[in-house]
Amino acid sequence: MPINELYKNLAKHADRRIQFFAIDGRTVTKTFPEVHDDVVRLMSELRDCGIGAGDLVGLAGPNSYEWVVADLALLGLECVSVALPLERRTDAATVDELAGKYGLSAVLVTQVLAGESGLPQGIARLEHRPLRLEKKTRPRSGTEAGNGPHADGGCPPPALPDDVFSIVFSSGTSGSKKGLMMSKKGVENTIRTSGEAWQVDGRDNLLIVMPFSNFQQRYLMYLAVRYGLDATVVAPERMFQKLKDFEPTIILGPPSFFEVACNRVDSAGLKGRLPVLLATALDAVAPGRAGRCLRRRLGRKWMGMYGSRVRLMLTGSAPVPPRTVRLFQLFGAPLHEVYGSTEIGWIALNLPGRSKVGSAGRPVDGIEVEVADDGEVVVRTDRPQCLGYVFEGTETQDAVFLPGGRVTTGDLGRFDEAGFLRLVGRKKNVIITRSGVKINPEELELAVEKGCRAGRAMVLSPDGDGLLTCVVWLDDWQSPERTAEVEAYVSESNKQQEAARRISDVVFRPASELTVESGLLTRNFKVDRGAVTRRIFGESTRAGR
Repeated sequence: MPINELYKNLAKHADRRIQFFAIDGRTVTKTFPEVHDDVVRLMSELRDCGIGAGDLVGLAGPNSYEWVVADLALLGLECVSVALPLERRTDAATVDELAGKYGLSAVLVTQVLAGESGLPQGIARLEHRPLRLEKKTRPRSGTEAGNGPHADGGCPPPALPDDVFSIVFSSGTSGSKKGLMMSKKGVENTIRTSGEAWQVDGRDNLLIVMPFSNFQQRYLMYLAVRYGLDATVVAPERMFQKLKDFEPTIILGPPSFFEVACNRVDSAGLKGRLPVLLATALDAVAPGRAGRCLRRRLGRKWMGMYGSRVRLMLTGSAPVPPRTVRLFQLFGAPLHEVYGSTEIGWIALNLPGRSKVGSAGRPVDGIEVEVADDGEVVVRTDRPQCLGYVFEGTETQDAVFLPGGRVTTGDLGRFDEAGFLRLVGRKKNVIITRSGVKINPEELELAVEKGCRAGRAMVLSPDGDGLLTCVVWLDDWQSPERTAEVEAYVSESNKQQEAARRISDVVFRPASELTVESGLLTRNFKVDRGAVTRRIFGESTRAGR
């Protein structure tokens, strides 16, 4: 099914529904036919405002039912949606500035804008219906946008390849944000690959938690519409309050979604951890189906927070502690590590019956994966999700999109003898010591997290001199006993390491500061290394070693 006709499929599944649970506790439930009717109505209103094929239209604000309706309506009209990462409260002037910068014909928002009295031309709130806006007029340009403002204060829209249907922005953890041109054919292929690999059917309920400006969440909604699956959208802050009620069957999220259970196990005490010991013994003597059912019952206290119908849990987008995957699988929970990127789509998958803890899985069909001489993972595909960069990051395009359909990932990896791909770090994060040794900090971080029962750890060289500092985030970060435990582990671990890989300094921080709102996490829940360096190492919080 062509992606521009996805909305038509809604009318064919009368028994499917979409549910939204907002941070303020409001719940919205719509059947697919109701969503279809709302999409068609909004398409008509947009046409009346002069919005049509080829127009660049911004979408901004927190997840909501209106966001989904607008996204599907813009697809149906063959507009190019531009997903602006403005989930936090912002002002009308900022939105208008971005509309001018990117040559947008209009911006549709799902939140109240500060200074909203008298919205600028071309900006409308989706809750105000029927939709009324005055389309912004932009001079046409046959060259890339960014040639400077015109008489109306805005730039012309860029010349885009015909196959582009949306522009999304990366989270910019390295300080280099990119505008990605999303391909219809590439995304249709990703939808088809997921549907087949996950064996979805009408009994499934997909969970969506992260912002829609993160393209993965939109693609999950497209997957639900394409295959006639229920979809549940929950604000991250409310996730564990409502999963038992919504009962998802497929959960896809960053490692932090699943580390919650591990942290609860770690804090249970010796008596509370007795089920872990029993499950471990059962796994050794009865690894089959009967033993797995018993282990699932033993882990119900912790695994039950994800609901009782989950049949597939998938995690990636950041380093995945192997202990997290092992704990879930010990209790019979179907957690598997996966690997993909917005530029490419799915690269490798672990799946039930074909999974290996500590790996990102085996390459998916249609993807050729090689490891370059410097360890970087390079992918070749005829149908990438992204056709290149626009607005932001264009200076890096030639280094990412190589001739012959090859795409560099920036990830370092290696294959094992069974063909599973193991990721060992990010190329841009490699630390070069004073002796010229290259260190992948992610490997050291995973070791600290595993050995110290720490939720997050980050290894870096804040002064750029190759000396390693480890930042450890703990709930009880001011406890002398807890910090001494971590320091003892690091000290002992250093004895086993070559000199260049030894951690010379430890910094303790409260786990509560790792939030999107604080700026230390991206909207994808990845630790922003640049933000951590700027925030923490301007403060005198080091624990000297």
